[in-house]
Amino acid sequence: MPSKNPRMMLTLKPDVLAALQDLSDALGKPTATVAAELLTEMRPQLLDLAKYARAMKAGKTDVAKRALSHMVGDALADQLSLLDKGKA
Repeated sequence: MPSKNPRMMLTLKPDVLAALQDLSDALGKPTATVAAELLTEMRPQLLDLAKYARAMKAGKTDVAKRALSHMVGDALADQLSLLDKGKA
């Protein structure tokens, strides 16, 4: 059955592919599935990075700083939640 989602070709450096394959093996999932899941989980950061890049390109440093601050804040919150889970 054809996929409902669009597909894309991706060329990776050998060391990046090896790391992705290692993670895939450890998780027992296909490499393409793991790559797609990683990108899906990173969606908010990708959107913030796009805002940052557009703002910098347009010379809007105040907007860029807010986007960057949002990215860093979210990443920090994620790390802190992982630490909290380790204490449980």
